[in-house]
Amino acid sequence: MKEITYQICVKGVAITVTKKRMKNIYLKVKKEDGSVQISAPHPMNREEIIAFAEARIDWIRANQEKFASQRAERGDGGGHPDPARIQQQKRLLKQRVDALVVKWEPVMGVHVTGITIRQMKTRWGSCNVNTHHININLALIDLPAECLEYVVVHELTHLLEPSHNRVFWGYMTRFYPDWKRVRASLNENPPRTG
Repeated sequence: MKEITYQICVKGVAITVTKKRMKNIYLKVKKEDGSVQISAPHPMNREEIIAFAEARIDWIRANQEKFASQRAERGDGGGHPDPARIQQQKRLLKQRVDALVVKWEPVMGVHVTGITIRQMKTRWGSCNVNTHHININLALIDLPAECLEYVVVHELTHLLEPSHNRVFWGYMTRFYPDWKRVRASLNENPPRTG
């Protein structure tokens, strides 16, 4: 049986439906433009597909908002990210960083004077070794917790050794033995906003 493609609108969200030879129904929100696609088996009727989409409309909208924000931050989607949402994300990430700093300061014997969450173009974090202030990239909010912990430990290590030399990586191995694996995963996802 031939593929059939048509459009439906569910609670204000346009969805492209493609019916094809398959067993299960699939839903996808495209990162590139936020468009929504459903692939469904031929026997499923329009009402069943609409009900499927309605049950997942909150998830669809959340992903559309997330991808739109990411595109706007990268400057490739037009429009602007929602400032209120960004402030909320900054507060949330700041709470996580605060907790990690409280955890690691006594372990490492260092003291942080301040933490700033910023959108950064090329780095995951930075540290002012003179003022003991650290900056953390807001983009880390979308990554696994271990990535954030690695970046925090990395920046705190700069308070012990400013350069990326053998001493620095020796400290990293001592405090965060799994740093190579986590750094490799961060390198695979370089910061889009920082």
